[in-house]
Amino acid sequence: MVISAGGVVISDTKVLLLLNNKGKWVLPKGHVEENESLRSAAVREVREESGVEARIQKKLGWIQYEFYHRGRSHNKKVLWFKMKKIGGQLAPLRQEGFVDLAFFTLEELPTQQMHENEVLMIKKAFDA
Repeated sequence: MVISAGGVVISDTKVLLLLNNKGKWVLPKGHVEENESLRSAAVREVREESGVEARIQKKLGWIQYEFYHRGRSHNKKVLWFKMKKIGGQLAPLRQEGFVDLAFFTLEELPTQQMHENEVLMIKKAFDA
């Protein structure tokens, strides 16, 4: 089981999404380093993947899913946090396969190019 942490980063009434090189819009997330808390990992991953500095506002909950990488099945569990953008310079982390990023309102979400569980987590963040 891979444990990760991520952020639903909100600025005004918009949420941060990253466009990966497969054409999917995703929320920033990543693995937890040794001796790192889930909260610290979420803040770090947001900063590394997007250039955005964000502060955690509240825990949103876990999502668990299975994915395939290099022909192998992996189970992943991600703890999501609602975050508020507090600064930074927008810059997608190209080494991780991100080609663009943008902020979207709920109505503008490109849901056809997103994972359903991430859309649900975004809606939960806006309701929180």
